Amino acid sequence: MTSRERVIAAIEFKGPDRIPIHHFAFPGAFWRHGQKLVELLNEKFPDDFGSRFSIPPEPESDELLIRYTDEWGSEWVMRRGYTAGEVKKPAIDDWSKWKDYKFPPLPPESHFESLRARIEENGHQFYVLGSGGTLFERMQWLRGPENLFMDLAEDREELHELADRLVDWNINLITRYIKAGVDGISFADDWGAQDRLLISPKKWREFFKPRYKRMFEVVKDAGKHVFFHTDGWTVDIWDDFIEIGVDVLNPQHCLVPKPILEQKLAGRICIRSDLDRQHILPFGTPEQVREHVKETIALFGRFNGGLILHGEIGPDVPWENIVAMLEAFHEFGKYPLSWLE
Repeated sequence: MTSRERVIAAIEFKGPDRIPIHHFAFPGAFWRHGQKLVELLNEKFPDDFGSRFSIPPEPESDELLIRYTDEWGSEWVMRRGYTAGEVKKPAIDDWSKWKDYKFPPLPPESHFESLRARIEENGHQFYVLGSGGTLFERMQWLRGPENLFMDLAEDREELHELADRLVDWNINLITRYIKAGVDGISFADDWGAQDRLLISPKKWREFFKPRYKRMFEVVKDAGKHVFFHTDGWTVDIWDDFIEIGVDVLNPQHCLVPKPILEQKLAGRICIRSDLDRQHILPFGTPEQVREHVKETIALFGRFNGGLILHGEIGPDVPWENIVAMLEAFHEFGKYPLSWLE
C-alpha cells in the first residue's frame, strides 16, 4: 500500500495494512532536540502525509514572549518556541472599524501551483491535505474573545456579516486547494474548555453549524475528505460534526471518559489521535507512553481502520518519550492487531 492508499483505507474503514501516521512538532521541539529530531521524523519514521521537517530559525531576540502582527491586522503575543499565542489587540476591536475593514488576499496562485507540482512529482504517493481555514477562532482573533462572546449573546448583525464573509473567503481557499489536487481539507477551531463547550450547544447549532455545513459541502461535492481539529471538551457537538460530513475528527479525547468515547466515536468516524500532551507525553515514562499508544489503538483502531496516529511533539516532550511513541506506532499499529486477541 502507498501512504495515500493507507490513509484513505483508514478513513473509509477499508482495511489498511497498518495504522497511518501524521506528525506535528513545534519549533521549540526542534530547538531542544536538534537535527536528530529532523532525522527521526524524516528518515526513520516518516509519516503518511509527506511531511518534511527542518530546524526552523530561532528568533533573534532571547525574549520569552514574542510580539507580532498577523496578515489580518491583529496584534499577538506568542511564547517562544510555539506557533501562535494570544491576541492582545484585535483588528476589529470596535465595530466602527468593520465598514472599512479589508480581508487579506488569498495565497498567491504560485502557492497552489507549487503544491500541484509536488503532488505530481512524487506520483501522489502521500495523502495531501489542504487548508479550509478557521471560523470561530478567526472571529476571536479579529474581535477578541470577550467581544465575540458578547456579540454572540447580542446576536449582532455585524457578527453574521463577518461570519458569512469568512465562510466565503474560506470557500475560495478550499476551491483552490481542491483544484491543486489535494485529497482532503483540514479545518480547525478549538471549541472546548477542559470540561465544557465554550458556548451553549443550542447557540452553536444555530450560528455555526449551518456555516460549517456550507464549507464542508464544497469538500464533499468534490469527493474529498473533511478533517476537523478541535481541542477541549467537545462531546456535545460530535454527533453534529458526523451529521454534516466530517470524515476525520481530531478531538482532545484524553479529557473524555472511555465509555463516552466508545459510544460516541469509536467505529463511527475516523479519529486522528491526540495523545495526552498535558500529562503523559511531557511527564510520563517511555513505558507509560507505549501503554497510552496501545490503549488508543485498542479504542479507535480495531474497526478495519478508523484511526490515524498522531501525538503532538512540544518543546516539553523528552527525547525518550518521542522515540517510545513512534516505535509504539509501528510496533502495535500493524494489521491485524494480533496483540489485542
